[in-house]
Amino acid sequence: MAKKKNNLILIIPAFLLMGMALGIQTKELFKQTIIGLIVGIIVYFFLRLRNKKLNN
Repeated sequence: MAKKKNNLILIIPAFLLMGMALGIQTKELFKQTIIGLIVGIIVYFFLRLRNKKLNN
């Protein structure tokens, strides 16, 4: 079987883009983009920590 590719880092730009889309709708583009970036980074580190615990 082929080794599964780890694309966990792609979650950060996904949350960034969701924040931008929400910011465009609410007319607070910069604020929502920053919030999306922060949430993406937090989710990334949480999932990375969870994956390390499951693999050990």
